Amino acid sequence: MRDAPFETLACPLPLADPLAALDAIADLPQPFLLASTLPGPRARWSFFGADPFQSFRGGRWEVAAAAWRAARSTARSRRAPFTGGAVGYWAYDFGRRLERWRGDPRDGTPAVDDLGLPDVALGLYDVVGAIDHARGQGWLFSSGRPETGPSRASRARERLATFARRLEAAAAAAPPPAAFAASIATPRSTFERAAYLDAVTRVREHIARGDIFQANLSQRWSASLESLTRPGAAGRALFEALARCSPAPHAAFLDLGDHAVISASPERFLELRGDRVETRPIKGTRRRGADRAEDEARAEALAHSPKDRAENVMIVDVLRNDLGRVCETGSIGVPALCELERFPQVFHLTSTVTGRLRHGLDALDLLTACFPGGSITGAPKLRAIEIIDALEPVRRHIYTGAIGYLDWSGDADLSVAIRTATATPRALHFAAGGGITADSEPAAEYDETLDKAAGMMSALRALSGTSAGLPQVAR
Repeated sequence: MRDAPFETLACPLPLADPLAALDAIADLPQPFLLASTLPGPRARWSFFGADPFQSFRGGRWEVAAAAWRAARSTARSRRAPFTGGAVGYWAYDFGRRLERWRGDPRDGTPAVDDLGLPDVALGLYDVVGAIDHARGQGWLFSSGRPETGPSRASRARERLATFARRLEAAAAAAPPPAAFAASIATPRSTFERAAYLDAVTRVREHIARGDIFQANLSQRWSASLESLTRPGAAGRALFEALARCSPAPHAAFLDLGDHAVISASPERFLELRGDRVETRPIKGTRRRGADRAEDEARAEALAHSPKDRAENVMIVDVLRNDLGRVCETGSIGVPALCELERFPQVFHLTSTVTGRLRHGLDALDLLTACFPGGSITGAPKLRAIEIIDALEPVRRHIYTGAIGYLDWSGDADLSVAIRTATATPRALHFAAGGGITADSEPAAEYDETLDKAAGMMSALRALSGTSAGLPQVAR
C-alpha cells in the first residue's frame, strides 16, 4: 500500500524519559529502545516501541524485506525522523547471505556458531514513541498498519489510546523495582592473550604476502549468569548500567524473548534521509588519560598518528567503494576526515562519507551493498572477512552487525553493533576488536581490545553490585 490517504495519528508523550517509557511497555512482545544516551549534537532523538504486528527471523528475511517494501509510503513526519516501520538487527553473519565466504583451508578452521541465534531479527511496528532530547518533549505515533481502508484509522486510534494509557500510568507511578537478580561470573574470553597475539601475527603475515591491507580481529567474552534469568531482564539492567558507565549516541536495547541485544555503539553505519546517504566509519583509538594533561596528550597523539590516520583513510576508501555500488556517479564525498571524537573510555578518529542514492533503490539496497561495514572487516573486504572467519574461534553474531530502523517513509538509521552485548538465559556475551595493519604491534592491539571493552566491564561491575570476580581492564 502506497500513499494511503491516512498516514499516522500522534499525541504528545506524557514523559520524556526513555527508560521509563521502556519500562511501561516491557511486558509487551519485543519491546525496543533506540536511544541517544550521550548528550551532543548527534544525540538528539530516542525511539521506543513494542508489540509489532509482524515479526521475522533468520530465513524469513526475504519475507520481511517484501513486507516493509509493501508498506512503504512517501509521506514524512515533520515532528520526528522515525514514526514507525521495521526495527531490529542484522547480525554480522547475515553477510554470508550476500557473499560466499569461501576462505582458504590453509587459513584455519571456520568460526563455530556456538550461540545458534538468528542472523536477522526484525519487527514491523505500527506504534512508536519519539523523544526529542533537544526540546525535552516527545510524541507517540500510530499508523494503524497493517489494516487498510477505513479500518486503518480505527486501529490507529485504538492502538494510540492503549499505549498512551500505559505511558500516562508510568508517568504517574513510582519507578518499578529492579527485575534482575542474577549474579555474574568472571567474563571469559575466546582467546588467551598469547593466542590473540599469535592471531595478530598471522594477520600481519597475510598482509606481508599481499592478501590484504588490513583486517579487524576481535575477541569475545562470555560472563555466565549463576542462576537462570530472563534475557530481557538481564539486558534491561545492563542497558541502564551502560547508559551510566558508557553513554553513546547510538545505544540500543532489543528484547527478542529468547535473547536480548544491548548496545552502546559510538558508530553510525548508514543513515538515509530522502536520497542522501551518510556513513561515519571509526578507525583509530586511544584510551582516555588518568588526568587532564594525560588525556590531552593521548588525544593529540591519536590526532597526529600516521598509522591511525592511514588506517582510517584505508577504510574510508572501502566505504566509498561500497557506496559507489548504489549511489549516483560523482555524488560521493568525504566532508570530514579523521575527526577526533571523545567518548567516556576512549578517543576515536571518525570520518564522514556521503552520497546520493540512485533513483529506484531503497534502504535495503543500500544495506546489502555495504554490509558488513568496512570499518569492522578490512580491505579488501571479502578476503579480510575470510581470514577473520578462520582466525576467530566463534562466529560474531550481533557484534559488528547492524542495529536500527527503517521508517515507513523509506528513511533509515543503522548503527554498527560495537560495544554491544547479547543476553541469553545463562550468559552475557560481548566482544571487542581492532584493525590490524602491517605496522601493528600485537601487544598494543590486544590492549586496544581491552580499552574498547572497558565500558562494558564497568557496566558489568555496576550490575553485579560488586567488583568481586569482575576484573578491571588489566594488562
